[in-house]
Amino acid sequence: MLNKDTINYSDTNYQKQIEVSSTAQHVFTALTQGIHLWWGKTSHSYQKTGGQFTIHFENKHWWTFKILEFTPNHELIWKCIDGEPDFNKEWIGHVLHWQIIEDLSKTTIKFHQVGLTPLLECYDICTSTWNLFITERLKAHLENSQNTSEN
Repeated sequence: MLNKDTINYSDTNYQKQIEVSSTAQHVFTALTQGIHLWWGKTSHSYQKTGGQFTIHFENKHWWTFKILEFTPNHELIWKCIDGEPDFNKEWIGHVLHWQIIEDLSKTTIKFHQVGLTPLLECYDICTSTWNLFITERLKAHLENSQNTSEN
């Protein structure tokens, strides 16, 4: 089990919180098995604590993450352990923390990227891109696929 006290959650780290009309289970599936449907293509994916996955984008950029915490329907913590060396190597060592909180018909998703601060060269492009991926693509994927599966 990960000691979360060792992760520095300062207010300057990138954070995003959204609410979706979906279940915690559906959110967790989108953040594990369905990453390719809203973020990027994955390879070498071994989804469990201690596992890893690599995410690839059309522009040939990629990152590899180690899974530090894998608590179904509640929490995921990934650590960036490698990446395309000429682009965003600043991410290596960053911790991406997803928290999932279900309440009646809504689920809250809290995301922190520990290490992504305004001091980094990539901060503006990374935060605007995360905003797109989380508030538009992930949210749309969850709410549209949820509605489709209920029909």
